[in-house]
Amino acid sequence: MKAKTLLIAAAALAAGVMHSQAQVYSQNIVGYINVPINTGYNMIANQLDLDGTGTNNTVISVLGTNSLPAGSAVLTWTGTNFITDSFSVPRGKTQAVWASTTTPLSIGQGFFVVNPGPPTNIVEVGNVFTGTNVNPFLASAGYSAVGSVSPVAGDLITNLDYTPSVGDAVELFNNSATNYTTYNYSIPRGKTQAVWAPGVPQISVAQGFFITTTNRAPVWTEILNVQ
Repeated sequence: MKAKTLLIAAAALAAGVMHSQAQVYSQNIVGYINVPINTGYNMIANQLDLDGTGTNNTVISVLGTNSLPAGSAVLTWTGTNFITDSFSVPRGKTQAVWASTTTPLSIGQGFFVVNPGPPTNIVEVGNVFTGTNVNPFLASAGYSAVGSVSPVAGDLITNLDYTPSVGDAVELFNNSATNYTTYNYSIPRGKTQAVWAPGVPQISVAQGFFITTTNRAPVWTEILNVQ
């Protein structure tokens, strides 16, 4: 497994994500991520922790109340279906609020943000999980809605430390086409080595995606070192 290193200097987190649409800046292990939110459905992930505990990240701490327009929604995946949390203006009020302020948006979890308005940005703020971390959302059956625990961009294997099993599939959501691009890990006919087709999935910072795995006991462990 390849350990990644963050150099806490002027480049900081941006050095690890310069090929991503999202940008990350930090001078220590607390930083922020500018996440572009297009009109319509956006599958993203939270990669910064509110308070260092890993347990208190909610729709309020991650998305706030000021960037998204009224009528927006968050869709979180249970493993079998989506749960919707809506952002709307209650009757008799003028300010939009989330229907449930406690909807969890945890590190390593992929989820949808639905934006009925023009493109905008949200800003994730918090602590970077460093060292060795296991993604708790990778399940052994069905679709897992996930995101990298580390705010690092690149290919799923080399940069994000995922170890695939033959038969795995990754689904990347395409906002402009409102569909998914599927990447399959399989052994081509006449070959002995499994490969990704059409290529190794490339993941942006704060991007959420779906994985289905044939591994009955999957473990996705990421290592991120800080110097």
